[in-house]
Amino acid sequence: MSSLFLFIDTFVYSLTVANLPDILQTKMHISSSNNGLISSMFGIGVIIGSLVSAFLSDHFRVRRLVQLLAGVVYTIAGIVFFEADHYYQMLIFKVINGIASGVACTMLYTTVGDVFSANLLGFIVAIIYLCNNISYSIGPICGQKLYELNGVKGIASLVIALGLLEIVLLLTIVEDSLVQKESVPHSHELAIRSGTLPELNEGGSQSSQSLSKIPTDSLSVKDSNGYAKDNGESIPIWKLLLQPPVVVSAIAIITFIGIQCTLEGLIPLHLKDKLHHSDDSGVTFVAFGVATIVSVPFVGKINDWMIKRYGESVRYILIAVGSVFLFLFTLLMALAQRYAVMMVGYVLLAFAISCVFVPAQSAFGDFINYMGSDSMAQSFAISNMSWAIGAIALPPIGTGLYSSAGFGNTMIGISAIASFICIVACVAILIYNRKADHKSNNPGVSLH
Repeated sequence: MSSLFLFIDTFVYSLTVANLPDILQTKMHISSSNNGLISSMFGIGVIIGSLVSAFLSDHFRVRRLVQLLAGVVYTIAGIVFFEADHYYQMLIFKVINGIASGVACTMLYTTVGDVFSANLLGFIVAIIYLCNNISYSIGPICGQKLYELNGVKGIASLVIALGLLEIVLLLTIVEDSLVQKESVPHSHELAIRSGTLPELNEGGSQSSQSLSKIPTDSLSVKDSNGYAKDNGESIPIWKLLLQPPVVVSAIAIITFIGIQCTLEGLIPLHLKDKLHHSDDSGVTFVAFGVATIVSVPFVGKINDWMIKRYGESVRYILIAVGSVFLFLFTLLMALAQRYAVMMVGYVLLAFAISCVFVPAQSAFGDFINYMGSDSMAQSFAISNMSWAIGAIALPPIGTGLYSSAGFGNTMIGISAIASFICIVACVAILIYNRKADHKSNNPGVSLH
């Protein structure tokens, strides 16, 4: 069901991706420099939805009822979009859509973290994201067809229907994940005994000791301050934000989603202004989605295998390598003078995004499971807010620069800076983890 709900979420979002320039520039006569603000308003909504749903879910220990809120808000968003004739109404629609997405994504990943708490989540997250990309592949095409047939109202009607569908499914089929979790007792203990979960040292990072040496008589682990964390203890969201694995994973998500959202706003403009392929916007996004569908399960499997074999630090090596590829493939797109060459870069970019996304997104659930904490929703709320920050920060910069700097210079600059920051963060946590391991293995040696 988490895969289906992410499919719905992405489908609703992607319905307007290819049509946005036509809706704003042709119908509403808005300057293309304002397109990025649409993504920003969506991001603001995601932050609101993520924070509210995380607090409600972890505080009251409910999942399904909070997820139900997403279906209600999707329906409201569809109604607002149905009546949208002005730019401000589009902004309101995007905020409401963002709230629904923030609630939905926080809860669907939280439920996965609850139920699969005895496993590394890379492959599970990859399968869910697979449905995201199937949806992203067909959403723009469906949106284009509906817009040609019945304009904005055609798209809005489908959004309303999907919101109502989610409500019905949650009321009739879905069981609360915390109830499901109780049917698999001691999952955290089983994970440690099987060697699935690594021991944490005082930095919240994995110890370099053999998993077979992890003691099973106690489920306590240590947080970044060295205090023991017992199974089920809640970690407030502000304290999660101080944990190095959470910080680096958040930076990774901001990096790739910022680049991806900037491209979503600029590609239709670039196809129209420079490459003269404006009719191929939908097909372009479909090709990107298909490429991600092919790559993400493979990356998910490799991610879990490498972390189990070589340790938690491999996660950040994968993210750093993916960030290098993010820049290189964006560079290929930026320098391309022909549509076919740009598409090669865009397809390859899908693989790079998978290399960054899978280890970063799974880290939020894996970290909470390592800690044996009760803060799964708050952890994935940070993930969602990272998505939102990426969507808020970079697309307006991209669309603002596009008119003066063009597609190539804009994307080279944004991808270079974002990727560099992500790589530096990964290197920093690798150094931090090595020092923490050295200190835990040699307590009498000063690191100062």
